[in-house]
Amino acid sequence: MRRAMAAGMLVLMLTAARAETVFTATNGHECTDSLKPEFGNWVCPGPGGYAVHFMDEGNMVGVTIAPSRSIRAAPATSQWMGAGKAFGDKIQWVVRSGRPKAAVLRIWRRKGLDDETESQELAVFAINERLVCPYAVIDIHRPNANQAAAQEAEAAADWQCTAK
Repeated sequence: MRRAMAAGMLVLMLTAARAETVFTATNGHECTDSLKPEFGNWVCPGPGGYAVHFMDEGNMVGVTIAPSRSIRAAPATSQWMGAGKAFGDKIQWVVRSGRPKAAVLRIWRRKGLDDETESQELAVFAINERLVCPYAVIDIHRPNANQAAAQEAEAAADWQCTAK
């Protein structure tokens, strides 16, 4: 019994040691811009060979997280009615053994078609080998919202997305 517990603790310690938090920009000189007069469309690099594709068509915005080699062809990970800034300045990644396993992005959204009220949220995404999916949303006004989003991202890193 003690050996099993010790082995389990060793595995947990090794996993924790290999996990890291990485921040990347959502705009700037490292991103490739395909802006058109009617909407914004750009890709920014992420860790471990991943990238993020941002789309801003005014009323609708979206984000795609996928391996860099297939980022332009990958389906949108999430879309919403945009408001305000639409995207935060950075993405927080949970990286294990050099591979991104979860991401947190601050977003601004409209509450509804007839409701122009703006809300800010921390969107948490799970990243699997072939799939990326929304995992959780944290209201930015919640006490300790950043800490809650980081905890959700750690849980999302172990989540298995299902095919759409």
